[in-house]
Amino acid sequence: MGTRVLKWLTSWQLWGLFTLVLCGSLGGGALMMLLKLPAVPNCNNNQWGMISASEHMYCAQKAASEQTVEGLLEAISQVNQLPQDHPLRPELNRQIQKWAEQLLDLAEHTFQEGKLTEAIATARQVPSNTEAAQLVEERIERWQSIWNEAQEIYKKAESELEKENWGQAIRLMRQLTVVGNTYWETTKYDALNQSIEATRKEGQTLDEARNLAEKGELKDILEAIKVVEEIEPSSKLYKKSRSLVAEFAKQILDLARERVEEKDWQDAIYIARQVPYNSSVKKEADDLIDLVRARSIAARATVRSLSDAIAKARLIGPTRPLYGEAQQLIAQWQDSIKDVAYLEEAQQLAQGGTMRDLKAAIAQAQQVERNNPVWEKAQSEIDGWRSRIESTEDRPYLRQAEQLARYGDRPSLEAAINAARNIAPGRALYQEAQAKIQDWQLEIQRLEDRPILDRAWSLSQLGNVKAAISMAQTIPPNRALYDEAQSAIQGWQQEIRDRETLDEAYRIGDLAQTPQELLRAIEIANRVSSGSSLRFSADAAIDDWSQRILSLAQDQSTYNLEAAVNIAKIIPYYSSVYPRARREVEAWEILLNPPPPPLAEPDTARTNRNTSPSFASDSQTRIPADASSQPQTEAIDDASPASDSPNGPEEGVNTDRG
Repeated sequence: MGTRVLKWLTSWQLWGLFTLVLCGSLGGGALMMLLKLPAVPNCNNNQWGMISASEHMYCAQKAASEQTVEGLLEAISQVNQLPQDHPLRPELNRQIQKWAEQLLDLAEHTFQEGKLTEAIATARQVPSNTEAAQLVEERIERWQSIWNEAQEIYKKAESELEKENWGQAIRLMRQLTVVGNTYWETTKYDALNQSIEATRKEGQTLDEARNLAEKGELKDILEAIKVVEEIEPSSKLYKKSRSLVAEFAKQILDLARERVEEKDWQDAIYIARQVPYNSSVKKEADDLIDLVRARSIAARATVRSLSDAIAKARLIGPTRPLYGEAQQLIAQWQDSIKDVAYLEEAQQLAQGGTMRDLKAAIAQAQQVERNNPVWEKAQSEIDGWRSRIESTEDRPYLRQAEQLARYGDRPSLEAAINAARNIAPGRALYQEAQAKIQDWQLEIQRLEDRPILDRAWSLSQLGNVKAAISMAQTIPPNRALYDEAQSAIQGWQQEIRDRETLDEAYRIGDLAQTPQELLRAIEIANRVSSGSSLRFSADAAIDDWSQRILSLAQDQSTYNLEAAVNIAKIIPYYSSVYPRARREVEAWEILLNPPPPPLAEPDTARTNRNTSPSFASDSQTRIPADASSQPQTEAIDDASPASDSPNGPEEGVNTDRG
């Protein structure tokens, strides 16, 4: 047993198996060591001293890979945990420089996005021991400069919009495209562009309102206010719109004051009520309404009405816009009460109607002071009372003059004039007296000049027109019959001209041999005026010469119809021969231009025509209505064979009468 064990222990198979097992175990262990991965560091562990440098580096790289401000700052913080004498410090510092530059780039990107404050805060976190830190202040200064420039451009553009300077706002907007910041060049540019477009439309709305208000009518101004109210409070033109509303409201108030000056109280109140409630002049409008009511009461100009007006005006307190104006009116009305009392007493005195009463009323009314508004009314009353006094005093003179003038002869008329001249200028009946004096003077002139004009008419009726003209010309201008004399002279002068004209026409007509010479005589005779006594003779001559022209045309028609037509056509329309001449011309023109024959009819129509010989006979014998018998017969005879001519109807008609 022992021998076999020993033998087995010393056998090569045993040692070979042992060697194989040992090698397998060592190889497996080595393989397990090779395949085993290192543990991932816990970057959230706050105990930095417990992790290795490689783990710090791993966590730093991981944080930096996020490419955020927080991640880059975390990465820098991770590697700065290692001591300055660490073997990896050179590599770590290079990484810190890289991350610092990335941090500054992120700040630049943030600035381009329009986040200036955030960009500056990010840039200031760049580690001071890096090269990027030397660029931080310069970069921040550049950002602030760009930002301030862009803001200034934007504010200027908005300011120009508020002034409605669209062109300048657009030029400023274009400057934003080169400021060096993406946010201002895109987002803010677009916003400003939209604001310009919106504001321009609102500007058109304001222009529409201005144009309406410029018309000056109340309805147009109210419509302008309605248009302006469409502008929203967020608009750049909102302040301008409110300013326009205030301007239009003042315009309405001015219209109301114009009505006040015209003493149109009701209209003034109505207009003042149209002032918008939210206008800066609304309180002034309310005060104006109260003062208008007070003034309308005071306009009655009685002691009681003035007292009532004063009481109403006193309701406008010291804090109101028109307090000063109200106080002035109160003082004015208080002064007027005394003078109104004088006027009322004077009016009561004048009711007696006697000369004494009227003079006493005048004396009482004259106590009204000139600077008082009621003074004009007092003067009007005084003028009326004086007129009554003067009429009473002067009426006998005028009545006497009228009685004298009734006789109608020159001495009586002169006596009437002398009596009327007793009424002095400036008195009630003076103008009436002067008008009557002028009438009587004209009547005297008529009495003097009528025989002269009658003699002139007698001379004209005897045919001595030139002597009549000389006689009528002795009546000088500014005389009663001067215009009548001049009218007669013009008529006689026209008669002389008409006689000369008609004589010239006779001379030409008597010697005339051609139609043109006869027409010349007719045209000259027609110049005789229609109201002249010679017009009858002129018309008779015109008719005679027209008849001669027609006779010449008729003679010409026997051998040349076309020439006859041309001659007859010169007879003027104002001649009594004209209608006959037109009939002759129409007949001759039918002969010169006969109507075409009827077109060929279908077979059925031909058959019907053959079966109705009487219808065909009637159609063949029909002749023009206005033509004379002889030319008509010849035209029909000439045209009859042409209906069957192969050359057509026109070739069968003979229009040559030569």
